[in-house]
Amino acid sequence: REESLKRAIESIYPQVDRIIAVLNYYEETPEWIKSMTKINPILMQNEYMDSGKFLHASIYNAVYYGIDDDLIYPVGYCDYLEDGVNRYNGLVSLHGKKYLAPVSHFKKWAGNYRCLGSVSSDTKVNVVGSGCCAFNTERLKVHIADFKKGGMADIWLSKIATEQGIPIMVLRHRSDYLQYTNIQTPTIWGTTHDYTEHTRILRSFIK
Repeated sequence: REESLKRAIESIYPQVDRIIAVLNYYEETPEWIKSMTKINPILMQNEYMDSGKFLHASIYNAVYYGIDDDLIYPVGYCDYLEDGVNRYNGLVSLHGKKYLAPVSHFKKWAGNYRCLGSVSSDTKVNVVGSGCCAFNTERLKVHIADFKKGGMADIWLSKIATEQGIPIMVLRHRSDYLQYTNIQTPTIWGTTHDYTEHTRILRSFIK
């Protein structure tokens, strides 16, 4: 996935002050990353899975962006999300789901707002897409220890925000706003078959 990671980082690099790059299963930091002075590379063995993007969220007082390695972020992306963070004083994203209580199953949502699809207006949701999200760490307190199990970063982050009274919003966007690199490797969602734990956690905070 290194080529996709490189494209994702290159797209976001001019827009941020620092990048925390969690490099799973790398024996050493690639030279191209070493040459990019804003990047803080961290070599890991996938201990946190998708939650790793929030590894250092608790040590910065700033607008913090959750970034995935299979998306290309357009010019102005960070400004757009930061504007949403300030406008709603909350957690914003380009991807999310809306569930109705009581939640019957993880895959039984009332609304699905995709980052690769069009969303015509800003929409309040209760589960965020963490790979294209932003929040102010002085408002939303996120610690890696709050992500109790890997592969469920969206749910954990949504639970944290809900319990802190932080609104979760999907911002309006066109279907072509983000680009997907279409990595030909298994994804978390493609390899998950048992959603018992996902459903249990959703029920714990969606009332």
